[in-house]
Amino acid sequence: MTFSKWPVWFRLHRKRIGRFWQWIADRLHQRNHQIVVAMAIGLVAGLVAVILKWSTHSLRDWVYGDNPSGGNLGFFILPGVGIAVTAFYLRRILRKPFSTGLSPLVHAISSKRINIPRHEMYSHVVTTSLTVGFGGSVGMEAPIVRTGAAIGANLARILRAGRNQETLFLACGAAAGIASIFNSPVAGVLFAFEVLLPGVASIESFIPLLIAAATGTVVGRSLYYEQLFFLPSSSWTIADVPFFILLGALCGLLSVYMMRMNAKTRDVLEKIKKPYVRIAVGSLVLGGLIFLFPPLFGEGYDTVNLLLRGDFREVLGHSLFYDYSRNTWVVLGFVAVVMLLKIVAFSVTINSGGNGGIFAPSMVIGSTLGFLFAHGVNELGWVILEENNYIGVAMAGILSGVFKSPLTGIFLIAEVTGGYSLFVPLMVVAAISYFVSYYFEPFAMHTRELHRKGLWVPPHKQDLVILKNLRLSDMLETDFSVLSLDNNLGEMVNVIAQSKRNVFPVIDEKGGFAGIVLLDDVRELMFNPELYNRVMVRDLAHQPPAVLQAADSMDRVMRLFEAHGAWNLPVVADGKYLGFVSKSTVFNRYREALQGLNTGFG
Repeated sequence: MTFSKWPVWFRLHRKRIGRFWQWIADRLHQRNHQIVVAMAIGLVAGLVAVILKWSTHSLRDWVYGDNPSGGNLGFFILPGVGIAVTAFYLRRILRKPFSTGLSPLVHAISSKRINIPRHEMYSHVVTTSLTVGFGGSVGMEAPIVRTGAAIGANLARILRAGRNQETLFLACGAAAGIASIFNSPVAGVLFAFEVLLPGVASIESFIPLLIAAATGTVVGRSLYYEQLFFLPSSSWTIADVPFFILLGALCGLLSVYMMRMNAKTRDVLEKIKKPYVRIAVGSLVLGGLIFLFPPLFGEGYDTVNLLLRGDFREVLGHSLFYDYSRNTWVVLGFVAVVMLLKIVAFSVTINSGGNGGIFAPSMVIGSTLGFLFAHGVNELGWVILEENNYIGVAMAGILSGVFKSPLTGIFLIAEVTGGYSLFVPLMVVAAISYFVSYYFEPFAMHTRELHRKGLWVPPHKQDLVILKNLRLSDMLETDFSVLSLDNNLGEMVNVIAQSKRNVFPVIDEKGGFAGIVLLDDVRELMFNPELYNRVMVRDLAHQPPAVLQAADSMDRVMRLFEAHGAWNLPVVADGKYLGFVSKSTVFNRYREALQGLNTGFG
């Protein structure tokens, strides 16, 4: 069987494969079953991450040759070519719905509507290779997360896994993708916990995530190992702590700038309704930015390594300002402009038709901030700071502020740089950055727009979402015997004799709700036949503690139950009686939904 025929063979035998795997799963303990699947997901996601890195770097080498700058003319033209080719592939070859970034994935998980198309197992690899390979100012990390998640979710679908296991396997694929692309297994697991499954994942899901991330790392190291950065071991002292605190605050503020500038750039480009015009405008803007500031080219990791090696003057290489590289303040100004424009270049790349992630731009921006901070202080001559330390911890600070995931930022930078001696500074900067950015922007970059559209809420507020999703009409009880104001006591007794309820709604001649009668209201009267024709329902009816409107929110319903201590409350619409809602039904439905939300994936 040739390689080109295997997808057809797979589709023909997919059900048999699913039944075979179910037969194996029935004979394995659930935990062992999850571990085996997690390992398989990690293996495939790791291989795909290797393919993504190899194809991107190979395309870049082929396009630019031995001179990665390609000359300034190449900087101006080729990134736009990458965006155009990417858009052509999506519109003319793939021809299927396609989205970029982490927001769609986070929304799918939070809404529990996971239906990731099969093409995402390869389409993000193709589009990202084209975008980044030609010089688009983005990273490969978000696309590999989307790809790994698609692998996990589609494998779960083949294996007929339940919803919780499907979410777990999706997260396993994402963790393996991050782990493989960065050679950072712990960061991959923490990314899944903090970014994809915040407030949802249980401790039981830790082992499958760790297995998937470890497998992805092993595959990545075996087939395409490269250490992104090397941070020479440097000691830090207590005297550095105030500077780390200040740097953390700056990281938080810069994270806020990044999120807001990204949103503004996106809004400007989205006003251009014609796709090809948007591609042309975006390509020209991106080409112009990279032409003037070559460090904006591609992922930007070369710039980070130049700063870590102390070759900061070479950051001006291939730029029009290289003749001024001997002037330290010109270099600092150039780096500052690169820092501020990197997020613009990222947003233009993504929103004009390219594909890529924000991880790499975040680390580039963080490294430039750390360098500017430390080198600027050193130039003032007050104290001497170890610049590499500040470059490393600032990258963690930006990741923490942008993604609202401090643990991921801490461990990712520690693993990719080997700077394990900086754990305490990493924690200080990441924590301060998180709190400062949270004060101004409580949502991460990938959830900010979702929240604005009402598609996402923070985990600590998801109980409000449960209340919002509960419908009063679904809990309406209509088996109450209805009395009329004109009924007498004798008629009421007959109704009571046939009812299992102790509450009786009363309506007027127009069907409007007029009140209620309780069994206790007539208990002493119902055994006196002389009163049957003399006492009327209108004499006994009274208003309940509260009346619910059909359009009331469940939050208001629960507050009314709590405030009045009632067990049943009537529901009306336009004054007409509809039924009753019981406190026990409301709280049972809420408890069931809350348990479903907090169910672990173990």
